[in-house]
Amino acid sequence: MTKYVVTSGDYHIKTNDAGTIFLDTGNQIGQVFMTGNLVVKGTTTQVDATNLDLKDNIIVLNAGEQGAGVTLNTSGIEIDRGSKPNTQFVFDETVSWNDPVTQTVKQGGFKTRDINGGNIGLEVRSISTGGGDLYLINAGTGVISVSGTNNYENQVTDDDDIPNKKYVDVEIAAQVAASDFQKIRDGSTSFTEMVVADFETTGVSSVAKITVDGNNNINFFDNRSELHDLRIDGSRISTTTSNADLTLSAPGTGSVVIDDQLQILTTPSPDDSAVDPAQPTDGLKIYAKTQGTGKTGLYYVNSNNIRDEIISKNRSLLFGMIF
Repeated sequence: MTKYVVTSGDYHIKTNDAGTIFLDTGNQIGQVFMTGNLVVKGTTTQVDATNLDLKDNIIVLNAGEQGAGVTLNTSGIEIDRGSKPNTQFVFDETVSWNDPVTQTVKQGGFKTRDINGGNIGLEVRSISTGGGDLYLINAGTGVISVSGTNNYENQVTDDDDIPNKKYVDVEIAAQVAASDFQKIRDGSTSFTEMVVADFETTGVSSVAKITVDGNNNINFFDNRSELHDLRIDGSRISTTTSNADLTLSAPGTGSVVIDDQLQILTTPSPDDSAVDPAQPTDGLKIYAKTQGTGKTGLYYVNSNNIRDEIISKNRSLLFGMIF
């Protein structure tokens, strides 16, 4: 049976100090309706309901704040986890982050944590930035890690997948192992490079070329090497240009030392038809040809164009006795 209490003014229900007021719906779970606003002036409001439905679109926490930001630094929701530490989803004024739009550091951000300050994981399937940049790890030395996944590097198959370090290491190693690099180069205008060209590809003699500052002075062929103006062909050293001098020099007080026999072939040589070489501009030249009266076959020509055969010891003694 419904009963009504009607009054023309305010209606007060008051207990003794620290008393308790019960609205008891009996053994069955009933309902309590309030057609006006409910104002609770206590410091704690406890709702022992299994499910709580609210029609409000916005729940305001830390209402009535007078400071610039949350005065107590944090405001949020706490979840009771029984014997485990409670967890919180809070807005923390001490969190700093970089705004990718304005490129400025701002204060205040959301955190998931337990009541001991430990971090709590967050599971999501998508993060939307509204078309803007996504900034991760705005300070310190942290890294983005996929530890705990099952061979993540093998799952990177789509063009838009983000690779990890192992994927990059494996991919580079595979590319290097499978590739034939023909050129290593640095610089653009006055470049330095190493180029290899094989007969199977070019149809001409295989060669490895080294160019330094735009000058190709070193070439390696299968049967010879050319270093600047020198050609090394087996045990033979010659100049790459015909009619050029080959100079052996020991700077300072050093000497050119020959630690073995020295053989001078007779003129003419295969690529020089002259029997007697031209005079030098300085010093003298020593050469060998068919022996004359000196019986040595060793000749010289000096810068004054004086030529003669260097006489042997026996021939010199003979001439001394005759003359």
